[in-house]
Amino acid sequence: MARVLLIGSGPLPRFSPDTLGFPQLRCAHFLEEIQKEHELGLILLQGDSESVPDLPHVCVLEPDAPDWVETAQAFVESFSPDVVVGGGPYHPARLAALVAGERPLWIDIAGDPFAEAQAKSAHTGESGHSREMYTAYIGALTRADAFSVVSHAQRHALQGQLGVLGRLEVAPLAQEWIHVVPVGYHFGDLREAEPKRSPEGELVVALCGGYNTWLDGENLLKGLLLAMRRAPGLRVLSTGGAIDGHHSATYDAFRAQALSSPFADRFTFHGWVSHRALPELLSRAHVGVCMDHPGAEPELGSRTRVLFYFHQGLEVLSTLGSEICTELASLRMLRGIEVGSPESLSDELVRMSRTELSGLAPQRAQQFMRGRYLPEQTLGPLMQWLDAPIRVDQVQDPAVQLAAELAKARSELKYVYATPTWRAAGAADRFIKLGTQRLDRIFGKD
Repeated sequence: MARVLLIGSGPLPRFSPDTLGFPQLRCAHFLEEIQKEHELGLILLQGDSESVPDLPHVCVLEPDAPDWVETAQAFVESFSPDVVVGGGPYHPARLAALVAGERPLWIDIAGDPFAEAQAKSAHTGESGHSREMYTAYIGALTRADAFSVVSHAQRHALQGQLGVLGRLEVAPLAQEWIHVVPVGYHFGDLREAEPKRSPEGELVVALCGGYNTWLDGENLLKGLLLAMRRAPGLRVLSTGGAIDGHHSATYDAFRAQALSSPFADRFTFHGWVSHRALPELLSRAHVGVCMDHPGAEPELGSRTRVLFYFHQGLEVLSTLGSEICTELASLRMLRGIEVGSPESLSDELVRMSRTELSGLAPQRAQQFMRGRYLPEQTLGPLMQWLDAPIRVDQVQDPAVQLAAELAKARSELKYVYATPTWRAAGAADRFIKLGTQRLDRIFGKD
C-alpha cells in the first residue's frame, strides 16, 4: 500500500452538484479506484461553498486563489505522499507538477489541450489560446513520469509533443509511460435506466451537458428545425448549457435562436440541474444527440455525453470524429450522422420518429460498456503503476520556471487585490474618473 496524493476537480458527483462536468467525473473515478488499495490524500479544486468528501486527508482549494500553490505545498509536506497523481485536465495537471517535488508523478491529460485551443480560436477568432495551454501544461509535460490520455489518437499526439520537448529520446524503450485510459462508464450514484422503446406518437430529443467550443450548435439547431417541419411529434429537452469561465456563446446563440423559431414551444431548456435530477428529466426522452464541429478535438478526444445517453437508456445519434463513437457505430450501437450536415441529422430523426424503437441498441451498448469501460477496467494501468512507479528523465525548459513564477505572481496579485487598501484605492480612482467625466460634459474637454 502506498500513500497516494490525488489532485482533481470538484465538486464530486456524490454530492449531486448543479453543474457537473467531465473533470469532476474523471476525478471521482480516480478517487474511487485509488482508495480501494492505497492510503489517499486529496487536494480538491473547487469553491469553498461546495460539499467536501469525508476523508482523513483532504484539502480544498480554489484555483488561482491567493497562496493556493503554497497551501497545496504545505498539505503535501504534511501528508508526505509516496506518489502524486494529477487526476483530470488543466488545473490538476498544472498544480501537481508544481508541488510533486521529486516524487513519482502521474499526469492525466484527458483531452488534447492544443486541439481544444484550436476549437476555442475558431469561436473567438483570436490567437493565443495555445500559449495559454502551453503555460498550463508545460510543467507537467517536462516533469511527469507517466501520463494517461483518453484515446489512442491522443496517445500518438502526446508522443509527438513529448518528442518536440526532448523527452521521448530519454524515455525507456521497454517501459510504457503513456497509457490510454478511456472515459469511464460510471456516473456516481445514478443507476442505469431501462432502454427506451416506442415513442408512442412523439420523439423527444435530449441535449445534455456543456455546450462547448467543439459542439456544432449552428448545424445542430438547423437539423432539429428541419426535422420538426417533417415530424410534428418531435420535441427537444435540453439540460446543461453554458460553461462558466470557459465558453457561453454556443449555448446563448442556440437557445436564443431556438426560442425565436417557429417551433419555440417544442424546446424546453432546463439549464444546469442537480446531478440526481437528471434521470427523471431524461425519462421523457428517447434519443440523445451529439454533433461536433470538424477539427482536431473530436479526433483526439472522447465523448462523455454519449456514454451518459446510453447509461440513461437512450438511442444515440452522433458525428463519428471521436474514437469511442466510431467504435460504437461500427458495432451498430450508435447511429452516425455527417459532420456539418443538418440534413443528415434531420433525416435520421424523422426516420426514428416513424419507426418503433426496440431499445435493442442502448441495451447492447450498456452491456458493452459494463464489459470494457467501467473505471475498475479503464484505470488498470494506473493501479499497476502505483504498485511500482518508475521515474523518467525529465528535461529542462525555461518556460517551466516562468510558469511557476507566473503562478506565484498571480497568487500575489489576487492577494493584493483583496486588501482593503487596494479596494479603497480602486474606489477613489473610479470616483475621480467619474468626476472628471462629469466636468468634461459640463465644461467641455478643452
